[in-house]
Amino acid sequence: MVTTILLVAGVGLLIWSLWSRTFRRVTVNGPIVMTGLGLIAGALLPTQGVLFMESPATLLLAEMVLAFLLFVDALDVRGSVRSQFTGVPARLLGIGLPLSLVLVLAVGLILPLGLSIAVVLAIACISVPADFAPETSLVRDERIPARVRRWLSVESGYNDGLVSPLLLGALAFASAGTSGDAGRAFAVAAPAGLIAIVVGGALGAAIGAATGFADRRGWTEPQSMRIAFIAAPLVVFAAAVLLHGNGFVAVFVAGIAIRLTRGEKGLDRAELTLLEDVSWLTNLLLWLAFGFAAVVLLSETYDWWPAIVLALVALTIGRIVPVGIALLGSEATRSERIFVAIMGPRGAASIVFGLIAANALPGEEGFLVLAATCMVVLGSVAIHGIGGPLLIRRLWGRAVPARV
Repeated sequence: MVTTILLVAGVGLLIWSLWSRTFRRVTVNGPIVMTGLGLIAGALLPTQGVLFMESPATLLLAEMVLAFLLFVDALDVRGSVRSQFTGVPARLLGIGLPLSLVLVLAVGLILPLGLSIAVVLAIACISVPADFAPETSLVRDERIPARVRRWLSVESGYNDGLVSPLLLGALAFASAGTSGDAGRAFAVAAPAGLIAIVVGGALGAAIGAATGFADRRGWTEPQSMRIAFIAAPLVVFAAAVLLHGNGFVAVFVAGIAIRLTRGEKGLDRAELTLLEDVSWLTNLLLWLAFGFAAVVLLSETYDWWPAIVLALVALTIGRIVPVGIALLGSEATRSERIFVAIMGPRGAASIVFGLIAANALPGEEGFLVLAATCMVVLGSVAIHGIGGPLLIRRLWGRAVPARV
């Protein structure tokens, strides 16, 4: 069983590695390839895929993937913290994100979908966060204006941390039997974000200062420093969880604190190469496992229309309308508003949030959340993975070939 999983993972990684440039030329990105290979493997070996949904070890692995990706996002975001919460990024996070949550939640509650309030709220939290980590080329394509790439990087980095406390609160509400229990559960879950900010900020500043001091004194080597940036998110995540804080928020705050402590000039990009490679590798494995397990889930006899409706709403009007409203009167041009409104891919964050919710909710409700997660993520792979490059070409033309 384990040997089969290792074989599938190894073959999938080899196929992507050997033909990655060819895949990109036909606008097929890594997550699409790995999800497709996972779907094929799941169809051929259907009894193995359920392990992904039920294994606590897989949930922990998925959480580590998201922690690494959030840490990389935090280190990649450029500019001062003040500049990240003004203008378009502030509109996306302060107006667009809440409106998206409200719209998906309203559709789930108004339409006769037969879903409980807790399930609808969990699905809204899972389906709203945009995640550009599945295909970083979408925000690194130089045809896209630099400021648009910065806006999307800030949004992608911050929205996971903003939504995760709400998801934990929704799960606390679902697990509470009475209104009094729900109030106490929310009172316990609410401080998790504040604890995460304190822990992440303190440890991030300490790690940033320690790595900078060791580098200036010549106590370390390039290889050792790269390993240090692998260890940093693990330490921060574990410390925050042990102190009953939100590990994802803590990791992202720690990344910001390290970047501010070291300074943009003091943080050598070579120190982050191993971290970026490990993050990308684990991300690909997560998408392979997701495709592997999705076959088992989607092949079950079940009424899928509630999950399909919410997935389509979240991926289309649930993103386009709120972001369009948020950007009215902003500095963004018409083309920029169209691109930002349409491009809201869902990725590792949605998968991890879905696994967390499915493990916390009882029986049938957990299955409903997993079904919606599959619909949202698979739909995003098809819509954004294939449509993203085409939209870029439509708005800003074809890529200019590099000169030799």
